[in-house]
Amino acid sequence: MDRLIKLELGKLNAHLPERRMSLEEALSIPQARLPTKDGGICIFKREELELLNKILLEGDSDKLLLPIFVWMVSKLGRGVARISGEVEVRVANHVLGKERKGDELIIYRPEVAVLRSRLPTTTQYLFSW
Repeated sequence: MDRLIKLELGKLNAHLPERRMSLEEALSIPQARLPTKDGGICIFKREELELLNKILLEGDSDKLLLPIFVWMVSKLGRGVARISGEVEVRVANHVLGKERKGDELIIYRPEVAVLRSRLPTTTQYLFSW
Protein backbone atom coordinates (compact mmCIF):
# COMPACT_ATOMS: atom_id res chain seq x y z
CA MET A 1 0.00 0.00 0.00
CA ASP A 2 2.77 2.47 0.90
CA ARG A 3 4.49 1.83 -2.42
CA LEU A 4 1.26 2.53 -4.30
CA ILE A 5 0.72 5.79 -2.40
CA LYS A 6 4.32 6.82 -3.07
CA LEU A 7 3.87 6.09 -6.78
CA GLU A 8 0.65 8.09 -6.99
CA LEU A 9 2.16 11.03 -5.08
CA GLY A 10 5.10 10.95 -7.48
CA LYS A 11 2.68 11.32 -10.39
CA LEU A 12 0.82 14.16 -8.66
CA ASN A 13 4.09 15.99 -7.98
CA ALA A 14 5.69 15.47 -11.40
CA HIS A 15 4.96 19.13 -12.27
CA LEU A 16 7.39 20.34 -9.58
CA PRO A 17 10.82 21.69 -10.50
CA GLU A 18 13.86 19.48 -10.04
CA ARG A 19 15.30 22.12 -7.71
CA ARG A 20 14.27 25.45 -6.23
CA MET A 21 15.96 28.82 -6.68
CA SER A 22 16.15 31.83 -4.42
CA LEU A 23 14.25 34.98 -5.27
CA GLU A 24 17.60 36.74 -5.45
CA GLU A 25 18.79 34.30 -8.13
CA ALA A 26 15.50 34.57 -10.04
CA LEU A 27 15.73 38.37 -10.09
CA SER A 28 19.33 38.24 -11.36
CA ILE A 29 18.45 36.51 -14.63
CA PRO A 30 16.27 37.84 -17.47
CA GLN A 31 13.94 34.82 -17.68
CA ALA A 32 13.74 32.81 -14.44
CA ARG A 33 12.92 29.20 -15.23
CA LEU A 34 13.55 25.73 -13.85
CA PRO A 35 13.24 22.28 -15.40
CA THR A 36 10.46 20.15 -13.91
CA LYS A 37 10.56 16.48 -12.94
CA ASP A 38 8.29 15.59 -15.87
CA GLY A 39 10.53 17.29 -18.44
CA GLY A 40 8.62 20.58 -18.61
CA ILE A 41 9.67 24.06 -17.62
CA CYS A 42 8.54 26.13 -14.66
CA ILE A 43 8.68 29.84 -15.61
CA PHE A 44 8.37 32.63 -13.04
CA LYS A 45 6.70 35.86 -14.17
CA ARG A 46 8.85 38.93 -13.63
CA GLU A 47 6.01 40.97 -12.08
CA GLU A 48 5.48 38.28 -9.43
CA LEU A 49 9.19 38.23 -8.62
CA GLU A 50 9.17 42.00 -8.20
CA LEU A 51 6.05 41.85 -6.00
CA LEU A 52 7.72 39.25 -3.78
CA ASN A 53 10.82 41.43 -3.53
CA LYS A 54 8.67 44.36 -2.35
CA ILE A 55 6.95 42.18 0.28
CA LEU A 56 10.18 40.86 1.79
CA LEU A 57 12.39 42.52 4.35
CA GLU A 58 15.74 43.73 3.07
CA GLY A 59 18.17 40.84 2.84
CA ASP A 60 15.51 38.11 2.64
CA SER A 61 15.53 37.66 -1.14
CA ASP A 62 18.26 35.04 -0.81
CA LYS A 63 16.20 33.13 1.79
CA LEU A 64 12.94 32.82 -0.15
CA LEU A 65 13.01 29.66 -2.25
CA LEU A 66 10.85 29.45 -5.35
CA PRO A 67 8.42 28.12 -6.01
CA ILE A 68 6.71 28.50 -2.65
CA PHE A 69 5.15 25.13 -1.90
CA VAL A 70 1.49 24.95 -0.95
CA TRP A 71 1.48 21.54 0.75
CA MET A 72 -1.80 19.73 0.26
CA VAL A 73 -1.59 17.22 3.11
CA SER A 74 -4.35 14.61 3.13
CA LYS A 75 -3.94 14.03 6.88
CA LEU A 76 -4.99 17.63 7.53
CA GLY A 77 -8.29 17.16 5.70
CA ARG A 78 -9.82 18.22 2.41
CA GLY A 79 -9.00 21.71 1.27
CA VAL A 80 -6.40 22.28 4.00
CA ALA A 81 -2.88 23.32 3.05
CA ARG A 82 0.36 24.13 4.82
CA ILE A 83 2.99 26.74 4.04
CA SER A 84 6.39 26.07 5.64
CA GLY A 85 9.36 28.35 6.19
CA GLU A 86 9.60 31.66 8.02
CA VAL A 87 10.00 33.80 4.89
CA GLU A 88 7.39 31.81 2.96
CA VAL A 89 4.91 32.23 5.82
CA ARG A 90 5.59 35.98 5.89
CA VAL A 91 4.82 36.21 2.16
CA ALA A 92 1.61 34.17 2.50
CA ASN A 93 0.50 36.26 5.49
CA HIS A 94 1.07 39.48 3.54
CA VAL A 95 -0.88 38.25 0.51
CA LEU A 96 -3.72 36.95 2.70
CA GLY A 97 -3.78 39.95 5.06
CA LYS A 98 -2.89 37.84 8.10
CA GLU A 99 -0.50 38.65 10.92
CA ARG A 100 0.56 35.26 12.24
CA LYS A 101 4.18 34.58 13.11
CA GLY A 102 6.19 31.41 12.91
CA ASP A 103 7.55 29.07 10.31
CA GLU A 104 4.35 27.20 9.51
CA LEU A 105 0.94 28.39 8.40
CA ILE A 106 -2.22 26.35 7.89
CA ILE A 107 -4.59 27.78 5.30
CA TYR A 108 -7.92 26.67 3.87
CA ARG A 109 -9.32 26.32 0.36
CA PRO A 110 -10.52 29.96 -0.05
CA GLU A 111 -7.13 31.23 1.15
CA VAL A 112 -5.31 28.81 -1.14
CA ALA A 113 -7.33 30.21 -4.04
CA VAL A 114 -6.38 33.79 -3.13
CA LEU A 115 -2.70 32.91 -2.73
CA ARG A 116 -2.57 31.00 -6.01
CA SER A 117 -4.44 33.74 -7.90
CA ARG A 118 -2.03 36.43 -6.68
CA LEU A 119 1.11 34.31 -7.16
CA PRO A 120 0.26 31.74 -9.87
CA THR A 121 3.78 31.13 -11.17
CA THR A 122 5.73 31.45 -7.91
CA THR A 123 3.57 29.05 -5.90
CA GLN A 124 3.07 25.36 -6.64
CA TYR A 125 0.90 22.64 -5.12
CA LEU A 126 2.84 19.85 -3.46
CA PHE A 127 0.83 16.77 -2.55
CA SER A 128 1.67 14.72 0.51
CA TRP A 129 0.12 11.92 2.51
